[in-house]
Amino acid sequence: MPGSLLAVVVRETMRVGWTAGPLMMVGHGALELVAVVLLVTGLIRLARSKRVQGVIGLVGALVLLYLGYQTLLISGETGAEALTAAGGAAGAGGGWLRLAWLGALMSMANPYWWLWWATIGAAHSAWAIKRGSVGGGTYYVGHVLSDVVWYCAVSVALAAGRTVFSTGVLRGIYIACAVFLLGLGVVFAVAGGKALRAAGAGKEVVST
Repeated sequence: MPGSLLAVVVRETMRVGWTAGPLMMVGHGALELVAVVLLVTGLIRLARSKRVQGVIGLVGALVLLYLGYQTLLISGETGAEALTAAGGAAGAGGGWLRLAWLGALMSMANPYWWLWWATIGAAHSAWAIKRGSVGGGTYYVGHVLSDVVWYCAVSVALAAGRTVFSTGVLRGIYIACAVFLLGLGVVFAVAGGKALRAAGAGKEVVST
């Protein structure tokens, strides 16, 4: 499902090369490991709370609006210079940590990621854990690998074609990503506001 993580993977790939996808998946995978642990302990049920969903939605909206604005400022020339630099920022000191953190941040900023793990992910994990630690571990590895394969394919495909991208095409890609991030930010803000209003109106429900 296209989302903020995909948009930022595209943006970072155009800035630092194909390593952006794999490195961002390090953070995303680590966060999903935490999600599985929280499912086992039952703590992730809190994500079903309207109030919690509202707060996550509003915070996520601010993050996405900021990233969208920053992406909008990137020029085609800046993108071209980054693509011609060997290794880009990912090879610089602390660059891989920044990308890994960004991968986790984009997941946390998405309220639908939390909702997915609190519902569908919870059902999947419960089914897998019935088969013991091997079942739970296999489910986690398979789930993360599906993300890794997809996002790495996106990064590699974009990086492979970077030599044919003119500064105008690069600028167009950045604008498209920026508009997408800004649009998601508005969607998250509206959804977060509705969730908080529902909680304030006494419609708060935490499923068990």
